[in-house]
Amino acid sequence: MKRALVLGGGGVVGVAWETAIVTGLLEKGVDLREADLIVGTSAGSMVGSRLAGGQDLRAPLGKPLTAVPIPAEGPDLPKLRDIFGRWSSVDTVTPEFCREIGSLSLAAKTATEAEWIASTGGSLGVEDWPATALRISAVNARSGERVLWSGASGEALAPAVASSCAVPGMFPPITIGAERYVDGGVWSGTNADAALEIAPELVVVIAPITEGTASFGALADRSLLAEVAACESAGANVVVVVPGVAEKAAFGPDLMSPAAATEAAAAGLSRGHELAKAALAVWNVG
Repeated sequence: MKRALVLGGGGVVGVAWETAIVTGLLEKGVDLREADLIVGTSAGSMVGSRLAGGQDLRAPLGKPLTAVPIPAEGPDLPKLRDIFGRWSSVDTVTPEFCREIGSLSLAAKTATEAEWIASTGGSLGVEDWPATALRISAVNARSGERVLWSGASGEALAPAVASSCAVPGMFPPITIGAERYVDGGVWSGTNADAALEIAPELVVVIAPITEGTASFGALADRSLLAEVAACESAGANVVVVVPGVAEKAAFGPDLMSPAAATEAAAAGLSRGHELAKAALAVWNVG
């Protein structure tokens, strides 16, 4: 049975929740490292890189994650308000919308690219593209088109992860080749349709961003519904995991909050245990 794992965006909180879910599943005998393909977006690109690299997420990182870098004068609040205001009000994601967000991101004052690469892909303990098929989403800031980085892309893993995590207006667009790239979540919080590459029989989607966890959560939900429909039309069984009421409360209003990440991790571990006995028991079938 071909199995694809899709890990969505969700900031610091999303990393903690996804990591804990994966850990909870592993503790109960469901090992998501066995996926034939892993698709990671933003926070999911960090968790996905560790899984594809064969790491046991129950163990701490070999080196601590670098603190999230911000400019000395603080974040570019006017640009952030503009970006998230537009992101929250759009009905459908198009390349035109992504170009608009990309343009604003290119003009924002942020930390340097080197600092952001060190804080994301450079901190994972995965030095190169792993043997397990891994796709990392990002968006070309100038063209507005989605890209899916892979080991065949010819670029290093760390910048690819950093580009996928480059929240517009908050972190710097990352230069890869002749272009600059922003967060893959601008296109979709999940990019689950990328799983169709392997014609999977089972697709598991873990999506921290949904209505009630981010200002653009309803948009993320609409994108995910379309992606699930595409996977199901291709014959895949799709299992979607989104935060429940208690988990949303644990997340709080700020997905970049380290304090909220602690509570999100506790909720995720419990959710992982539950999933192993129910929805994700199918992972070990076939």
